[in-house]
Amino acid sequence: MWLAAFVLWLVIASVYSDASPYGQGQAAGKFVFFGLISAAILGWSAKTRQFAPLGALVLGSFFLIMGNRADERATVVVSNDIAQARAAMAAMTRGDSPSLTPASATAPGDSKGKVAWFLRKYSEEYAAAQHRMAIEQGANISMMPSEWPHAKYIADAAAYPAVEIYFLGFLRYVDKAREHYPALMDSIATATVLEAKLGSADSADVIGGMKHLLASRSQANAEMFDSGAAYGQAALQLHYFLTSIGSRVSYDSGSDRARFSVDAERERATILLANLQKSAMKVEAASHLQSEEQ
Repeated sequence: MWLAAFVLWLVIASVYSDASPYGQGQAAGKFVFFGLISAAILGWSAKTRQFAPLGALVLGSFFLIMGNRADERATVVVSNDIAQARAAMAAMTRGDSPSLTPASATAPGDSKGKVAWFLRKYSEEYAAAQHRMAIEQGANISMMPSEWPHAKYIADAAAYPAVEIYFLGFLRYVDKAREHYPALMDSIATATVLEAKLGSADSADVIGGMKHLLASRSQANAEMFDSGAAYGQAALQLHYFLTSIGSRVSYDSGSDRARFSVDAERERATILLANLQKSAMKVEAASHLQSEEQ
C-alpha cells in the first residue's frame, strides 16, 4: 500500500509541481511532513491504520493543488492590474485627456460660439499644462517599461530601475500639481478669455463660473491628489518589495508567470498588487470626474 501510494504521488507531483509556486524538492518536503502527520493520525487506531498511506497521499497532493490555485489567483491579479494601473497613470497626468472636439485655431464671431470655443480651448490647455508639469517632474509615461507590472517585471524588478524613477517623479508631480492647480486654472482661464475675445459680460460669466467650480471642487480635488499620492506610494512599495526578494523569484517563460520560492513572499506580493489596483481605480475615477466637471 505504501509503495502504491508513493508511486501515485510521484505522478501527481510531476503534474502539479511545475505549475506550483513551490519547487519539486520543497513540495516533496512538505508532502513528507504533512503525510507523516496524516499517517500518524490514521495509524493510531487499528481500524484506520490501513488507510494511512492513502491519507498521506491525499493530504500531500491537496497541498500541491492548493498551492497551484493560489499561484493562479496571483496571476489573475497581475493581469487585471496592467490596464487599470496604466490608465491611472495617464489619467492623473492628463496626457490622455484632450477635448472631445478640439477647438479651432480661432474663436467664432458670435457670442455663444466664443463661449463654447473657450470651454474646449481651456480644457485642452489645462490638460496640456498638467502633462508638461508631469514631464518636468520626471513622470513621463513613455519611459515605463512594457513589462510593468507583468510577470517578467515581477520576477526581476531590479532590472527595471525606470519604474522607481517614474513613480518618484509621479509623486513629485502630485505634490506640485496640488500646490499650483488653483493658480494654474486661473492663469489658463484668463489667457483663454483674451484669446477668445469674449465681451465683458461673457468674460465675467466664464471667469465667475471657473472660480465657482474651483471652490465647489476643492474637496474633490484634494481627494484626487490624495489618491494619486497613495497610488504612487503603492507602486513604489511593490517595487521595493520585489527588488528585495529578487533572488527568490524566477520567471517561467513557458507559462509567463513569476514563481516565488517562499510562500509568505508570494502572498505579500499579491496583497501589494491588490493595493495597487485599488489605488489605480480611485485615481482613474477621480480624474474622470474632474474632467467631466471642468
